[in-house]
Amino acid sequence: MSRLRTFIQDKPWQFASITIGFILVAASIYATFEKNSAVTRTYFVDEFKRANASEYDARIERPAIVTPTTTELVTAKADELQSIEVQLGDVVTSSQELAIYQGSEVDDVRARLEKERSAYQRELSDLQSALATIERDLRSSRKPESSIKTQQKEKDLNVNVQLDLAQSESPATAKAIIEGNIAQANRQISIVDAQINELQARQSVSSPVDGVVADITESGGYVTFTIFSDERNLRTYVTEKDWRQIESNDFVELAIKNNEVEEENQSEALRAALDKHRKKMEIEAPDHLLTGVVAQKLLLPADFTNLWTANFNVLHPMKKKEAYYEIAITPDQTIEEAPFAADGNVAIVTDEATDANRVPSDWIVETIERDEEDEFAEPYAVDNIYYIDYDGKVRLEPIDIAFEHKNKTVFTSLIDDGAPLLNSATREPLARTFRTMPMTLEKKQWRAFKKLKWKDYVIYAVSGH
Repeated sequence: MSRLRTFIQDKPWQFASITIGFILVAASIYATFEKNSAVTRTYFVDEFKRANASEYDARIERPAIVTPTTTELVTAKADELQSIEVQLGDVVTSSQELAIYQGSEVDDVRARLEKERSAYQRELSDLQSALATIERDLRSSRKPESSIKTQQKEKDLNVNVQLDLAQSESPATAKAIIEGNIAQANRQISIVDAQINELQARQSVSSPVDGVVADITESGGYVTFTIFSDERNLRTYVTEKDWRQIESNDFVELAIKNNEVEEENQSEALRAALDKHRKKMEIEAPDHLLTGVVAQKLLLPADFTNLWTANFNVLHPMKKKEAYYEIAITPDQTIEEAPFAADGNVAIVTDEATDANRVPSDWIVETIERDEEDEFAEPYAVDNIYYIDYDGKVRLEPIDIAFEHKNKTVFTSLIDDGAPLLNSATREPLARTFRTMPMTLEKKQWRAFKKLKWKDYVIYAVSGH
């Protein structure tokens, strides 16, 4: 302190000059960087994100369960049935007998129709052989005979056909007669086949699809078979807010959990070790990844007494004070070896954008613009974002918003990759920017900050440039 007093006494003018200079520098720093300063020309930038155009999508991720695509109900009178041929849980194929009706007279009719069909089939074979003979004669180099004699044809042709052939005048006429009878034989075989199928329907109760017998009940004198179709889809349940965002045919990524591999008693360390081993050995993860589309979104709230809704609610309890709506998803690939009500997950893609950027939604700046060429036009809102151009100056750039999701906004613009995107704090366009000391422990920000020298701070503090 004595030295300072001595310096002030010996060199008062120098001390005054230093003091005044220090005050001017402090005032310049305050005027340059103070947040609400009216003369602010330079801004500290402590929050930014570099533009990097990429692909983004918005997803609604929900648990799901495996369900049959369709549920078929087959009903028959109980007192007309002789026996039930299936049990609960049996795998059945289309047209397989579920139950057989009473009565033996059906067997006699079936035997008669099958004999009739065999007769028509033999006649068809004889006609086709005769047609081949005529066509061979027509292709021969010798001059065709003016008439066709019965004995030139197959001996097994029926009498009517033989008479028609005997009266024919040329091979071409004989060919037409044979072709007409072939068509008639095919019609008769089709009629008999239909009669056999109808008889089978009257003789037994058949499954309409490949699937599983889910239930057999008797009520009011009727037996009802419930068949779950073998084709599987996935069902999930969403709130009204998510339901409004989902559209039919939206793309879906889905996975079905493999409970045989992922056991509950496995520790986290063991699971991590298994995952590391799979990556090293290039073994696929145990979950079965699939893709699909939204097939249906139901308008009615979910019924908790429904089998699938109840199963879903057991695995993933839904809030009691909120309505949920069912979404059905059809996989692009067949789901195999997955039991009904198996647990899974779906990610429904509701929005997509390419060559776009993503920032927090509160970074978007809305301005009101007017059409300068039309003074009577209504003003309109424009979405913008602040960014730093190649010359280090602030720009306010109009953008096209693609979608918003989870407090993030995805947009497209003409901003070059690498340009720093800024938050919505008010800034003067064309003002210069300056990077402040990062208040973070992230190494990347500190490495960028260390590139600035103390001289840079002094120049900015004094000149504002």
